[in-house]
Amino acid sequence: MQRKAITFAILTAMVGVGTVLSGCGDKKEVTSSATGNSQGQSSPFETKLKISMFNQGTFNAAAPIPPREEDIQRQMLEKAVNIDLEMMIPQSGQATTKLNTLIAGGDIPDLIFLKSRADLAQYYDQGVLADLTPYLDQFPELQKRFSNDSWEAMSYQGKTIGVPGYDNVNGISRSFFIRNDWLKKLNMEVPTTPDELFEVMKAFTEKDPDGNGKNDTYGFIGGMNKEGNLQTYGFDSLMWMFGVNPPSAIDVKDNEPVFLYTDPKMKEALAYINNMMEAKVVDPDWVTMNTPDLLDQKLFKGKVGFMIRDARRLEPDYQQKMKEISGEVPEWIVIPPMIGPYGDQIVERKSFQGNSWAISKKADKDKIIRILSMLNYLFTDKDAYPNFAYGIKGIHWDLVDGKIKNKTSELSKEMKEKYLWVDHYRMPRRGDDAEYFSFQNPKTAEAFENNQKYVAPTLPGNLLTEDPNDTLAADRQRFINESLVKFMTGKDPLSNWENFLNTLDTKFDMQKYKDTVIKQFKEAGLIK
Repeated sequence: MQRKAITFAILTAMVGVGTVLSGCGDKKEVTSSATGNSQGQSSPFETKLKISMFNQGTFNAAAPIPPREEDIQRQMLEKAVNIDLEMMIPQSGQATTKLNTLIAGGDIPDLIFLKSRADLAQYYDQGVLADLTPYLDQFPELQKRFSNDSWEAMSYQGKTIGVPGYDNVNGISRSFFIRNDWLKKLNMEVPTTPDELFEVMKAFTEKDPDGNGKNDTYGFIGGMNKEGNLQTYGFDSLMWMFGVNPPSAIDVKDNEPVFLYTDPKMKEALAYINNMMEAKVVDPDWVTMNTPDLLDQKLFKGKVGFMIRDARRLEPDYQQKMKEISGEVPEWIVIPPMIGPYGDQIVERKSFQGNSWAISKKADKDKIIRILSMLNYLFTDKDAYPNFAYGIKGIHWDLVDGKIKNKTSELSKEMKEKYLWVDHYRMPRRGDDAEYFSFQNPKTAEAFENNQKYVAPTLPGNLLTEDPNDTLAADRQRFINESLVKFMTGKDPLSNWENFLNTLDTKFDMQKYKDTVIKQFKEAGLIK
């Protein structure tokens, strides 16, 4: 018989684990901070169950699994829902092979962390995974923990077949960096619109903002990866000012799919970037910028006034690199994204919830309820949160003036290595939790917090799965990427925009792709 739902209040009251961790040459008593536990409180589950977990969601696959008596987080999970937890950590790059071997041998783990929605759908189609739809209503707190679009990613063929794995981090890696010292010298204000940004970039290029008497500065630099994809290298952030983005961004408006890379507004975005190219405000080295490290080197050298970079470049280690490379620490500040002509103000789109927890179809109802109860505890118990998100109290974090203080950045190299295994349990950390990152520069935390206001919802196009019969998919995508680059650089005039659209239809069977999108959107309930 299916057990009754376990309430959040009961789960919250169950935590309280103390243990002694032995190390090399010393011993340190570490007590869980979880409160509200009555001494001797027993689990609401009378029968202990053995749960096997395939955890490729760990944040450090190379870290060894500690003995149970030293593993505080494991003890907390086991006590919370009366289980014997056996956790497998596959080596980096070997997870798929390992999991498929287990499945082929009939030894399917009870709880499986999957890194992509494609894997989630594939294993469900193969009959490996359970349908969780009948059970999730019993866990309202778990449902509230993740956003609607994260849960939508768990939906497949009208059923919920997974639980979100962990929050993706947004609002930090795509920050709008600008040289405030250059703005001051040129008596200019922080730009707020695309036109204002263009004027600032032009001034940074032409008016010798570093005062060295040389024509050696530029307003902007971006790049594209080795596959020719413009995403995440800066140019795509400029496109977001116009509400569009490559290479396969698809929205839904008025009950129809909208392909943002062929939307008329994309033509405007490309015209804007082409104007930048014509005005020579873009560092010509952009064509070689195909890794984040190369863009960082440009940031450190201090000859570009505006870039899209990670807010963590404000941290002391990176500031030191700037001083070593350029001889100074430029006054970089993180500013809000521009307000585009259609009202868009986007720093980035919320990352798609690709990762998930799935449960074996071999698990009976009791085991499914027990696993979901564990996930409910792991992700929603407020007292337990710091023990999983930050690590061990007294080592990785502590209470300072009644507030949690992450101390990880203060640990010695030896102490960090000694407790690497806490990374196996950090999944509950919230994607907008600045304390988790233990920022050393308050400006980094401020930028991270401010950017959250400009993280737009995930696009529904991320829910699409590849059609194996679409033999033109790769060529079509390559053509789109190459065409956008040609338009923005002027190698192909924008007067040929209609030719681009026609070629997509005639040579790359765009209509067939559109039909596939419509079919999948209807199945997902996104359009009628």
